[in-house]
Amino acid sequence: MLNIPSGIIQSMIEHARELAPHECCGILSGNEGTIAEYYRITNILANMSEQELTRFDGAKLSDLQRLSPEERADIAFQMDAREMAMAQRDIRSKGLALLGFYHSHTFSPARPSQTDITIAMEFESYRAKLNFPEPVHLIVSLEHADQPVVRAYQIQEARATEIPIRTLP
Repeated sequence: MLNIPSGIIQSMIEHARELAPHECCGILSGNEGTIAEYYRITNILANMSEQELTRFDGAKLSDLQRLSPEERADIAFQMDAREMAMAQRDIRSKGLALLGFYHSHTFSPARPSQTDITIAMEFESYRAKLNFPEPVHLIVSLEHADQPVVRAYQIQEARATEIPIRTLP
């Protein structure tokens, strides 16, 4: 079970709406399964070189290469490394832990894509070395803009398992 204050859920939905049709992304921190802070991180995908795009899987890479740089951010995300480092510094200074990541799906359901799973597995490969806990992955879906959906997942061994969310006042 993941506990999230309603204000943070609303803020993530607002972030997704502000950046639509581009995907938004960010970091979640807290302790013992309760989110206390969220950090908006810039989606730099529109500014990535062709070489940097090769980290995406085959089908997604093919899609991204057919799109303009601006359109790429509509279907995928890449977090700004400098902003991530600043967020992690702030998390440590507050005595919190990195609990997870969030991003939006502007045109699809709130479930991990194959690219989301691939990226999660890349993070998993060095997570233990950095002494980070296993992260939760939240997806904000704007597929039905008037009724956004937020879901959380654990991604292990290339499989996504939904985790229940309890909304706190």
